[in-house]
Amino acid sequence: MVAFGLCLAWGPARAQAPLAIGWYSTAPFQSEGPAGLTGLDIEMVRAIAARAGHGLAFTRVAYPDLMQDVPAGRRDLASGIAWTAERAAAGRMSRAYRQDVNVLIQRRGGAGQPSAADAAGLLAQLRDSEFRIGVIEGFSYGDPALDAWLADPARGPRVRRSASDAANLRLLLAGEIDGFLAERLSAAALVAASANPRAVEENGSLRIRIPLHLMFSPRVPEATVAAFDAAIAALRADGTLDRIAVRFRAPVLLGLTLNSRWFFVLEVIGTVAAALAGYLAARSGRYSLFGGLVLALTAAVGGGVLRDLLVARHPIGVMSSPIYLQLVLGTVLLAYLVGRLNAALPRLPTGPTGGAWRERLFDLADAIGLGAFTVVGVAVAVGTAGPLWLWGPLLGAITGAGGGIIRDIIRGGGDVPNLKTGFYGEVAVIWSVILSFWLEWRSAVIEREEVLLAVVVTVVGGVLTRMALLRMRAPGLP
Repeated sequence: MVAFGLCLAWGPARAQAPLAIGWYSTAPFQSEGPAGLTGLDIEMVRAIAARAGHGLAFTRVAYPDLMQDVPAGRRDLASGIAWTAERAAAGRMSRAYRQDVNVLIQRRGGAGQPSAADAAGLLAQLRDSEFRIGVIEGFSYGDPALDAWLADPARGPRVRRSASDAANLRLLLAGEIDGFLAERLSAAALVAASANPRAVEENGSLRIRIPLHLMFSPRVPEATVAAFDAAIAALRADGTLDRIAVRFRAPVLLGLTLNSRWFFVLEVIGTVAAALAGYLAARSGRYSLFGGLVLALTAAVGGGVLRDLLVARHPIGVMSSPIYLQLVLGTVLLAYLVGRLNAALPRLPTGPTGGAWRERLFDLADAIGLGAFTVVGVAVAVGTAGPLWLWGPLLGAITGAGGGIIRDIIRGGGDVPNLKTGFYGEVAVIWSVILSFWLEWRSAVIEREEVLLAVVVTVVGGVLTRMALLRMRAPGLP
């Protein structure tokens, strides 16, 4: 009993109260969802605090207020803070635990956009132009001269200071600013969730890399800061911080492909090719113009609709913009007019199937649609489902081959060689597996340029594989 009493008396004396940490909402770093408070910064700080032997008590605070609360001792610490001389004097800064990459978000296709590569170059161009820029009140953008210029009240309406990236995005879409500075991942997540993600884009040249620290109140003992520094070093050495970064960084960065201009071009190519293949299939079966439109629509959007219903994606891709239906309608009408014109001209050499040129054109268009939509399916898996190694091939196959299979079911009355003995969906599976595993392998360090190269290789590989198999005419192939 005496020993038990001593333990009770000794325990509370040794217990440490959790540190009060403020957080501000900015996905994917700090945000609250169905699973509770999480994010790249939140999970990193939890891991660091656990290794240092401290608990944490989180409270949501606006960023400008947080930057006043920590030096004043109302909060013990904050995460995701760039080092400045003023902050180092007002509190205690840990060693850097991760790095931010700030970019400029601008209206797509806008004129007079900065072409600087770093903070110093951006400042030089801002001084010599009328570019209106948005920033977050109290943020540091990694360069003292740039921070001072942005904070100068003399800048007037050319510098808009807001409380969040979301507020800056609203100003940009309303035309009140020409661009705003934001962390690359948080900006990508914000833009992807907006009503019109293709209205804005990331400046292709500007990259401002900023080491980030934990900022402690002056009342926090130096020994505590030293314990956190040691924990950061240990977690960096054993790869824990890198693994956390991959978990949150890769889906957002890969998801940028869904809103890029070149990816939209890929969707257009796939839609037109699949619609043409559907119309040519209808033509070979002597369907009416309306029948040709039905088969073209089925081939062009059928796989995407199945995919979006499976993963509960909203809005369904084809409903997000009228451009897809317009492309199908335009392709069918143009093909119909060309067909009518061809009927009035001397006929081209035909094969036993009733038109060798038309058959080859159908095969090529169908293969292009298959290859392009396979990539679209994997990209959607990146943004809506996981793990990628499982859902990438599944959605790639459904998107790539689904429309063509539904088209053939309609025109074949249930006799679909592509499902029985053909090597059609298998092409989509093979190339979506290759793309998915490559994206998983490179996820920690991948850049957008690499994604573009991987997409081109996948599309070309899918098309060549399908055409080579058709050329071989191996037993069992259509």
